[in-house]
Amino acid sequence: MNMKDIAVYSLLLSVPMVVLASGTKIAPKSGAAMCALTPTDFQGVGITSTAKPSANVQDGGASVYCVYAGKSLATGGIELDVFNPSGSSVADAKETFRSAMAEGVSGLKPISIAGADEAQWSAATTSGGPAFASIAIRRGMLVFVLGVPTSANAQTQLTKLAGLVLDRF
Repeated sequence: MNMKDIAVYSLLLSVPMVVLASGTKIAPKSGAAMCALTPTDFQGVGITSTAKPSANVQDGGASVYCVYAGKSLATGGIELDVFNPSGSSVADAKETFRSAMAEGVSGLKPISIAGADEAQWSAATTSGGPAFASIAIRRGMLVFVLGVPTSANAQTQLTKLAGLVLDRF
């Protein structure tokens, strides 16, 4: 083997670990690990005011409320709420989806998101504080709601971020 072959071989030995790590799916009931987005993800869609999320884990790790900025979505922050599994049956998951949409999020309308069984979004809604844009998604037993400050780009931002979340579960 020449030096080039050795270098390529060494590189290939390290690649599977990186590929494995990036292809790993987030498990149900994994608590704070279900905070599927990173500040880099938000920056990638033009939202720069995020930090590592604070996670409020409930239901034995099946529910997590991830706040990336501010105190909560309703007070002008950025938040991802994940329920996985969202019940013991698809009927339960559908009910969780309906409940998640009803909790402070009004004016939602259907939107098509690749990989989602159901999706609804709103460009601007309020829940006791400043307006925010929100998207609610259900795929099988996974339900999540993502909210960001309202803007002209909110639909594109939410759609891209929702796609990342779906890819990671």
